[in-house]
Amino acid sequence: MKKYGMFGIMILAAGMFIYWGIFSPARYVLAIEPMPEREELYFLPVSESEHFQLQFTHSVHLSKVIEEYELHKDMLVPVRLIYEDTAIGMPSNAGEGETFEMKNGKYYISDLTGKHSSLDLNIGQVKAEHTIKYNDSSHVLKDSIEAGSWVRIEPKHLSNWELWRGVKLK
Repeated sequence: MKKYGMFGIMILAAGMFIYWGIFSPARYVLAIEPMPEREELYFLPVSESEHFQLQFTHSVHLSKVIEEYELHKDMLVPVRLIYEDTAIGMPSNAGEGETFEMKNGKYYISDLTGKHSSLDLNIGQVKAEHTIKYNDSSHVLKDSIEAGSWVRIEPKHLSNWELWRGVKLK
């Protein structure tokens, strides 16, 4: 009887260890989820307090725009905005507490305020070329996700199970 009791405890402990290894949060990622919620989950492994950039071509004046964010405690903290034209859809000056400067023909707004739990984005079909830049890598979103799709970008902790089911960005 003792033999089976110890064996049962070992099986239970092994099962709990396997369950924990599969389903507990294992990796911090920048998750890109097609909306409305679908089965697919695209992700980019990242580190807390690191910066990433969302780059795109503005649809009206067709110039490059760079939005830079810091990943902080499951939040996206805007850091800097870089753009080439103050036409429709772009700020002509900085907000309160922010810094506005122009150098080398580009406008820079830094010391941005606020934070976001997520960003919603429609992936451009024609010229936008929405790209996530992180460290030394660039990921053109329409290379992995259908152009024209609505996606939600957010930092998350994913379990190994969610990582296995998801798709790492190309």
